[in-house]
Amino acid sequence: MTSEKHTHIPLLSVRLAVPSKLGDRQVPTGIVKEATAGPVAVTEMGLAGDFQADRRLHGGPDKAIYHFAAETYDTLKQALPHLTSRFSSPCVGENFSTLGMTDDSVYIGDIYRVGSAVLQVSQPRMPCWKLNQHVGNGHMMALLIQLNQTGWYYRVIEPGDVSAGDVFEQLDRVQDDFSVADIWQHWVHLREQKKQVASPISITGLSPQWRFDW
Repeated sequence: MTSEKHTHIPLLSVRLAVPSKLGDRQVPTGIVKEATAGPVAVTEMGLAGDFQADRRLHGGPDKAIYHFAAETYDTLKQALPHLTSRFSSPCVGENFSTLGMTDDSVYIGDIYRVGSAVLQVSQPRMPCWKLNQHVGNGHMMALLIQLNQTGWYYRVIEPGDVSAGDVFEQLDRVQDDFSVADIWQHWVHLREQKKQVASPISITGLSPQWRFDW
């Protein structure tokens, strides 16, 4: 059965990283983001003017732009009510925010036009310890993984420009078996079974580093 496609989903915000530092060790980070009002150029490496402190873990062709569902902040408020004031975009460091696209309804390989750019969903976002420190809660990373709601990355198929208020139009769904949340569910299962995430898997559009044995 073919899953329903996303059309006319407004892009609520476009945010670019502000070089910042975390903790007593003053570790560089790009998790702090600020909104930009005008058009932003989209290149194969991401949004013009964006910043990644550690390019081993963030950025690059398969992690060019990070999208987080605004709906997930309501879930986080319920789970950690004492941090309610923190939970709004761009708390987790997202570039894009929307209502109407979630980790359950977005599928690996989905292709979207937004503004004049064409993007493809490539993988879930793997949270890191910097998120815990940024939010001020040592369980944030684990909570998002437990919820299967970490957001997703795009690779850029066609460069262009994007602005807040542009709409997402789904051009293609190349497979409808594996949502972003499905990938996390299996990853957690492998961890629970103490199996290695190593063997290749054939899911169209999935980043090479996430191809594992099912």
